[in-house]
Amino acid sequence: MVLMTAAAIAVAAVAFSVTGGRTQRFGTMLAQVGVAVGVAPNPYNTLNDQLNAKQAQLDMEAADLAVQRAALASDTAAGAVAGPASPYWYLVAAVGALTLLVVLNFYMDWRRAEHERTWEEGRERPRQLPPIA
Repeated sequence: MVLMTAAAIAVAAVAFSVTGGRTQRFGTMLAQVGVAVGVAPNPYNTLNDQLNAKQAQLDMEAADLAVQRAALASDTAAGAVAGPASPYWYLVAAVGALTLLVVLNFYMDWRRAEHERTWEEGRERPRQLPPIA
């Protein structure tokens, strides 16, 4: 505080001497005084700007990833309901194959039973194909 007061008095004295001894309003004198302070940019005083730029870049990448995840999730959900590789279609194919095998087994049993019944009745046995060698 003391240093600030001394600086204000020094500025007033310099302004008084520059104006040739004429008194001016203090606000006018301060308007004529300017101070510029700066530090040359280096890696340490620009680190905050670099970190903010990196954070902005990471936020944009995170937003892009969120959009890609949402698109992938919607594609996966749509594919799970009606996709050709869904477990539902594998189950339908397996049940269909088993049903076909059961029907084929009943047909083959019926044919065998018919063949044995005709043999028992004394009819001529139907011709069989020769075995495959």
